[in-house]
Amino acid sequence: MTRAYERFRERADDDRLTGTRPGDGRPGRRVVRLLLALVFVVLGSAAVFGNAPTASAASDDQIDSLKINYEVKPSGVMHVEETFAWRFGTSSNRHGMQRELITREPDTGANKDKDIVYEIDNFEASTDNPEVSDQVNEISNGGATDRERSTTYRIGDPDETISTSIDVVTYTLSYDVTGALRSSGSYDELYWDATGHDNPLIKTATITATVPGGAQDVECATGVYGSTEDCTSAKVDGQQAVFTQHNIPEYGGVTIGVKIKPGLIADNKPHLERKAGVLSIITSPGFLIGGGIMVAIATAVPILGYRIAKARSTDFRFVDLPPGTVPPNGTDAKIGKSDPNLQIPVAFSPPPIPVGEAGVLIDGQVDVRDTTATLIDLAVRGVIKIEDTGGMSVRLLDPSRTAAPHENVMLNRLFGGRPPGAVTSLDGRGKMTTTHKAMVTQIRQQVGNRGWFTKVPKASGGSLGVGCLGFLFIPGWFVFSAGHVSPVLLLLAIPLISVVLTVTMVGRVLKRGRRTALGRAACDHVEGFKQYLETAEADQLRFEEGQDIFSRYLPWAIAFDLADRWQRVCQQLVDAGRIPDQSPYWYSGRGGGFNAFSIGYLTGSLTTAATPVSSSSSGGGSSGSSFGGGGGFSGGGGGGGGSSSW
Repeated sequence: MTRAYERFRERADDDRLTGTRPGDGRPGRRVVRLLLALVFVVLGSAAVFGNAPTASAASDDQIDSLKINYEVKPSGVMHVEETFAWRFGTSSNRHGMQRELITREPDTGANKDKDIVYEIDNFEASTDNPEVSDQVNEISNGGATDRERSTTYRIGDPDETISTSIDVVTYTLSYDVTGALRSSGSYDELYWDATGHDNPLIKTATITATVPGGAQDVECATGVYGSTEDCTSAKVDGQQAVFTQHNIPEYGGVTIGVKIKPGLIADNKPHLERKAGVLSIITSPGFLIGGGIMVAIATAVPILGYRIAKARSTDFRFVDLPPGTVPPNGTDAKIGKSDPNLQIPVAFSPPPIPVGEAGVLIDGQVDVRDTTATLIDLAVRGVIKIEDTGGMSVRLLDPSRTAAPHENVMLNRLFGGRPPGAVTSLDGRGKMTTTHKAMVTQIRQQVGNRGWFTKVPKASGGSLGVGCLGFLFIPGWFVFSAGHVSPVLLLLAIPLISVVLTVTMVGRVLKRGRRTALGRAACDHVEGFKQYLETAEADQLRFEEGQDIFSRYLPWAIAFDLADRWQRVCQQLVDAGRIPDQSPYWYSGRGGGFNAFSIGYLTGSLTTAATPVSSSSSGGGSSGSSFGGGGGFSGGGGGGGGSSSW
């Protein structure tokens, strides 16, 4: 009989080369840390113990013969009878055999976002030996998020083992399957993985299929998963399809195809459901009810956390004095909590503090932007000159003009004590990393000495909440990739995630620190000047004729992340003839005029220089067909599973 396996052979070959197959995958802070450790243990245990253990066949088990009869009824229900002549190993010490049947698998055909579901009913088992128990125990494999699921039917008594004097036991199994049929439109078909691929050696398998209207055509493939080898025999005998295969090796299988006249079967298409996963769980009615409760809890947690964080981070203020002012020396002033809605007046000149310290007052951190602003400030004051001659570099001019300890730290890191005229290249990412780190340490010390914070905020870095998310990700990924997660665990994950996000949010609120009344007054001036730079237009700027206002305010614009806006405003002054059309005196490089000077390029290069260098199921179900040029392969049909002793 001509076989048309080309399309499936191509896919099967790819699967064998990569070692995969469609649908593979069955197989305070101390309190927070304690909670996360508990989560890790719970989720890890669920991943390890989520599925029932499966037994494997003894090494010398063998199926002398396997007879399977399928009877497809006009309703679409398929009745199955299987007879196993099971030869146990002489020292197997087993309780009996077990049959695994696939109940859910991904559709590898046209509906890849769907799962095919099979319903197994009326399972019964019997043996030919009264000394061998035919007790049946069902074990469900796979959880709510698994796309591949199965049921294992264990036949035997867990308290008894089969006598070593018994060589062969004949097991007769019967059950009904719903959802096994499929249709191509022009014909219906039973395309089924009859034996599955998880079996010991099968000496002889005989499979018959009776379908409404009689079998119209047959196909049969055997071998390991993906094999396109023809079975020993596949034929239509009268109206019945008959298949025979000898010596099916361990992990080999038989897949049959039986063509059926259209219109004779009522339920002739696969039963498809939304692919299993988190989405399928959260849309279930039970989950929605429990989820509603958990969402209410999860909503309350961040609200409570935010209120606590705000209460602990609200700045102090001299309540009887205007914003930005401090009491005269030797006088007392009333101190209270700052009103977050208090209007801060606009300041028309920079505060009398270094720009690097101002950055800490704004957000509690020394960012690379603050380091860049400090470098530009040194250039504006004539301490250094920035040069761009095919690569960014700085030249030391007059180190005596520094005004703060952190500026001396920067020069020492850049020039290593060399005399004026020394040049240091900043071309490339990470060239100023050590300089930036030293700046962070020094500025934090200066801010601490000024008494601006009740406690100096921690240096920039990953927050506890971000660490918590990473900590949860490890067991979470393991659980979800393994597929062993239950709706209960998923429900519990809602408040747990809320706790982690709350910790992250609280960390961000507390990250800016809590300012003292002195720190709040200094910050008022900084915030007032920031308002000026982010709102003032060119015709509103106040400066004396001949004053280089662009350079004077540029370091502050960089610290406030307003550098591009500041250059646009000053460009209007150049166009109006109020300031000269020339590049800044402290910079030499690209272009000779203000229009050619790009502050975005300059700050981007310097910021880059200060930024560190980054450091198993046997089924392969498809709603497609094995006929009509599609072909078929071992394991390409619906169903599947396997058998073993236990």
